[in-house]
Amino acid sequence: MAFEIVLLPAMLLVGSELKTVLKDNQCYADIPAFWQQIRQDGRLAAIQNKLAPDVILGVYTNYSPDFSLATATGGYSLIVGCPVTTADVPAGMVVKEIPAGKYAVFTATGPFYPAIFNAWMQVWQEQRIERTFTADFEWYDAKSTDDENSVVKIYIAIK
Repeated sequence: MAFEIVLLPAMLLVGSELKTVLKDNQCYADIPAFWQQIRQDGRLAAIQNKLAPDVILGVYTNYSPDFSLATATGGYSLIVGCPVTTADVPAGMVVKEIPAGKYAVFTATGPFYPAIFNAWMQVWQEQRIERTFTADFEWYDAKSTDDENSVVKIYIAIK
């Protein structure tokens, strides 16, 4: 899969955090349930000072030192939220600074879930990038809402 390299400034994100692990594939149960809960309760509407009204990020961060698919034990956080100009953090939410830096950008296109899954499989197999495991994120916007023809950008922090 082709990817492009971009330099991004730091961004502030406000959202809800899920802590999960790779061990026993726990993350594959936790993450879809977390997204479903966020969709149902509408909590992202409480976020103030959004950079754009239709942008939602799924940020993978706080990776444990043992994070690796080889050991399949590592833990990390998924923060689902919105980029903001200033952090006014609603109760029960967190603020996270996505660091400025170099990112490899993979574009998932097509039917929503298979496209994202396939793009992540490509990320994990890509040997031309050296990941930093600081903050990787999925960028969802108006182009991401068509279940059959969605476009989702996946940003991977690299050295």
